[in-house]
Amino acid sequence: MLVGLPDTKGRMHYINAVYVKSVQPKGNDSAVEISGRSTKLRVRMPAEDIVELLNAAMPSNIEAMLAVEDQIQADQAAAAAAAAAG
Repeated sequence: MLVGLPDTKGRMHYINAVYVKSVQPKGNDSAVEISGRSTKLRVRMPAEDIVELLNAAMPSNIEAMLAVEDQIQADQAAAAAAAAAG
């Protein structure tokens, strides 16, 4: 599920494909917007190639995975509320 993307300085970044919001062409490079990051990742690859990699890395049952993520967040919020009420 992780995809390796080389930034414009040659450093490799391993990204969870589920958290990619958008991929935009920027000349010979691309800008990848990722949830949880304040800046876009500049990648030395055409946008079309990045999209193919991301699509191939997506889980076959994304709805089930997103439901699990929602449950984890709800559990964490409940635990935080219980600790605050302590």
